[in-house]
Formats: sequence, C-alpha cells, structure tokens
Amino acid sequence: MDVLMLALNSKYIHTNLAVRYLKEYSRQRGMENVDFVEYTINHRLPQVVDEIYRRRPAVLLLSCYIWNIEMMKDFAREYKKICPKTVMIAGGPEVSYNSRQVLLENRAIDMVMAGEGEKPLYQLLEYFAGRRALEEVASLTYWKLGEVVSTPWEEEIDLAQLPFAYTDIEQLKNKILYFETIRGCPFRCSYCLSSIIKNVRYMPLEQVFRYLQVFLDHRVQQVKFVDRTFNCSKEHAMAIWKYLAQHDNGITNFHFELTAHLMDEEMLSFLKTVRQGLFQFEIGVQSTNAQTIEEIRRTTSTEKLLEVCRRIDKEKNIHLHLDLIAGLPWEGLESFGHSFDQVMDIWPQQMQMGFLKILKGSLMEKNAGQYGMVYSEKAPYQVYTTKWLDYDEMLLLKDMEEMVETYYNSGRFGEEIRFILAGEPSIFRFFLEMGRSYVAQGLHLQKQSPEERHTLLKDFYLTRRQENQDSLPFLKELCLYDICLHKKPKKLPDWVELRGNIPYREQISQFYETPELVRQYLPEYEGEDPKRILKMAHLQIFQFNVLERGAGPRKPEKRALLFNYLARDLLGNARVWDVTSYFTF
Repeated sequence: MDVLMLALNSKYIHTNLAVRYLKEYSRQRGMENVDFVEYTINHRLPQVVDEIYRRRPAVLLLSCYIWNIEMMKDFAREYKKICPKTVMIAGGPEVSYNSRQVLLENRAIDMVMAGEGEKPLYQLLEYFAGRRALEEVASLTYWKLGEVVSTPWEEEIDLAQLPFAYTDIEQLKNKILYFETIRGCPFRCSYCLSSIIKNVRYMPLEQVFRYLQVFLDHRVQQVKFVDRTFNCSKEHAMAIWKYLAQHDNGITNFHFELTAHLMDEEMLSFLKTVRQGLFQFEIGVQSTNAQTIEEIRRTTSTEKLLEVCRRIDKEKNIHLHLDLIAGLPWEGLESFGHSFDQVMDIWPQQMQMGFLKILKGSLMEKNAGQYGMVYSEKAPYQVYTTKWLDYDEMLLLKDMEEMVETYYNSGRFGEEIRFILAGEPSIFRFFLEMGRSYVAQGLHLQKQSPEERHTLLKDFYLTRRQENQDSLPFLKELCLYDICLHKKPKKLPDWVELRGNIPYREQISQFYETPELVRQYLPEYEGEDPKRILKMAHLQIFQFNVLERGAGPRKPEKRALLFNYLARDLLGNARVWDVTSYFTF
C-alpha cells in the first residue's frame, strides 16, 4: 500500500523534520512504500487536495502542529469526500494529547498516532503488510466496533536509531534545515509540552558530528537545532560547539535555544572565540517578574540570565534573540513593560514578543481557570484575557508587537531606531504609544512602502518632544545609512537627500579603479570592470558620523562608507567599511 505523509509548513523556507525521520526510519527497515510531500499553510486548500489526489495514496498521514491543525482538519474533511476509502491518520504534537477528542470531532480521520512516531509508524506499516495485529501497534487511537480505543504509548526511541533525515539535501537550497540531538527537557515550564516528557535523551556525539558534517559539506545557509534546552548538558553542548568551530565552513549558521543561567565561565570564554555569524542563540527570558517565574515553574535566575546575555552580546559575534511572553500569570501591562525594558537594555538583535498559547496537555491548560484565562478554542489557542491583563491591554500589546517587528526586528531601520530609542526613558512606552498612534490613524489597515515606513518613524519621533527637531539632519543621514545597508539607494523618502556624493564623483571612481583597494575591501569583486563594481557596490559620502551611537544632535563630520552587497550578515545588512581616509574633504 502506498503511504503518503502530508506536511503543511508555516513558510516556504521551512522544512519538516518529522516526516523525513519517519520516511527514512521506515526505509532503512525495508519499508520502501513511504513518501512525503510538503506545502505551506499559504497554499489554497483545493490546490492541496488536488495534488494529493494525483498521488492516490492508500494511507495518508497528516503531520499536525499548532500552525496547521485547522487547515489539516479542513483538508481531511474535503479529501475524505473524494476518497472515502483512504485511511486518514493524524499525528504530531497537536493531536497527541487529545487523541480521543480528535476522532470524535473529526470523523474523516480514522486513526491518531500519538507521541514519537518512528516506531509506531513502522509497526503500523507492518499491520498494513499483514504482519502485525492492529492491537499490537503502539501509541494508536482508532475506531473499533463503534468505540474509540487506544493502545499504550510506545517506549521512547534511542536517539542512536535516528537516521540522517535530509536525503534530499540537494533540493533544499536556501531553506532552513532543522536538526535534533536531544529529546526531552530537564525543566518543567508550565506552558510547554516538553515538560510532559520526563526523560532527557541525547544522540551519541560521534553520530551528531557525522550528521553535522553533511550540513557543512553542503554549505547550507542555516541549521536550526530543535533541542528544547541545548545546553542542559554542558559536555554535550561544548563538544558540538567545538566541533562546529573547528570545522567551520565560513558560511553555515547554527541556531540554538539556550537557558542562559546554565552558562559558566568556560562556555562564555569559548564563545568569545567563534566566528561572527557562526552561532545564533535564542534565549527565553519570558518574564522578569519573580512571582511569574515561580508560578510557571521556571528555575531561572533572572539576574544571572540577563548578565549572561549581556556578556554574550558584548562580543558582537553571536546573533542574540531574546523572548518574552505576554499573558503569563501575575503579569499585567505594567509588569510586562518592566520585563520588556529590562530585556531591551541588552539591545539584542531580535526582541521577540510572544503571546501565551494554552497548549493541550500542558500544566497551563489545567490551571487556566484559576488564572481567569479566556483563550481561543481554535489553534493557536491564544490567550485573550487573564486576571492581570484585560483585552484592551492585550490589543495594545498586539499593536506594539507590530511596531517592534517592523522597526526593530526587521533590521531595516537599525540605526534610526537605535538613535531614537537612546533618548527614550522607556522603550516599552515608545513602542506602545507608537502602536496606539499607528492604529488611531488607521495605518494598521493599510500597506506602507519602505519609504512610507521611514517617514512614519520620523514623524512619530518628531511628535515626542520639541527638541527632537534639532536632531532631524542627523536622522536623515541615519535613514540613508539604513537604506544603503540593504541596497543601493535609488528610491528614498522625500525628506532624505542623496546629493552628498556629487562633489566627490571623481574620487569615488578612482577608488573603484584602484586594484589594491578593491582587493582589500571588495575581494568578491576582484577582477571586475570598475564601472561594473560601481553598479554593484556602493560608496556613500555622509555629512555626519553615522557610526557614532548615542542620543541627541550631532555636529557635521563627513564620513565615506563602502557597502559590500555580496557580503551580508543574517539580517541582510551589507558589510560596511569606513574608507574616509582615502578621501579629501
């Protein structure tokens, strides 16, 4: 029987690790009839139905997550109308802890596979091959004589049995690849499903190194470790970090989720030595409210966590993402604002605002009533209100989050927003009030061009206080700088000028015509015709020192900056060289 697994990813650049594990695990044990397809939640449902129908699978497995469960339910209902004999099986974290309810509410689904799927799927394939009774398939919930029955969960797999999942790696150019070396988590955070898994298991390091080398050899852009707390074992984490540093290909970036308070001096000292861009860290702060931290069963020392984050960020060689969750117990608007300002004091590369989601099977779901939590019955089960946060305040935070994403996390306004925020007593209040202003003007219902977004930021800044007018000339240059970081400046806001280069055209041309300078600053362009380099790279004369940080007006000070668009960081910023010394002003 042909067995097909359907993955609906949240974005095109994402890949589904689970279906690849299941296919390869089964294939290595002689089951060649298993395959998978990947689409995204942005595909039209009729299109997905049509494409699956073209494959005519006898058995169809749905890989269910919080971001795709509603579309998966709709798909199951529609597909069953066309192919009623197809055996439809749901699996994944979004159906593992309410398997009986899934079957009762979705009659198009015939079975639910709970928990880790490698061994149960292989057993199910044996059943379809006539070599095993259905009652002997573990972790399965199904209909039997009009009743819903369940078999005991399968024992957790030894991670040494996990295959290398990306046999299709050549077809995954420019996509994010996910990798796993740990299952389980030693912590019991009440909002997280990892707290349910009691054991922490590790993949043998030699196996980890072997798999990592495949990524390195193929020079993939980014590998994201899905390990819930990557550094819960210092020995495991350090061994992997050292291997990656020693075998660095100069291109691949590795993303890790960490718990900062577990970092010690040896780890921090080592991290100072790694190539800029090799590692990207995501650290869940969630809240700095001590009562909240205790209530959600985190063991984090906030003071130590923030200090470790500062030390990691100090070297500027590791891309740092810090997370907060709005809607947690004992955290009202004022408390969340305090948490936000404390985290922003570090100036991470990404400040990620999440909203509490009540995951099925989590301790938070059991305690939601006592916290007065009202939340959506449909995925992603986001909280609307709590005892400490009403819906008006939640809306303010949502509007604020859009401003944080647009003006801080996008990286497109990096120096402008940093300059503006340096003069603000509360970064939280700035973004909160900007979000309120944005909605009051109806801008949240309109699409803005990049130039309009720069203008909106400038206009809001000028309304903050009268003396900000004095900084407008410098802000104009910062706006030009931010645009140059991402592309050659051709289309600009009408309040930004591009005339600074006119008196220095000849010197700029001479710069590109000097082989030694091209070799030193633009090695990727070496050998190119100077006129072609002029079109591809960019050299801009600024009227102020836009590299100087801090608040307040600046005195004019010309700077010549060279932007290399063939050498970019993770946010897409071009490499910048200060070449002022080669110019006569």
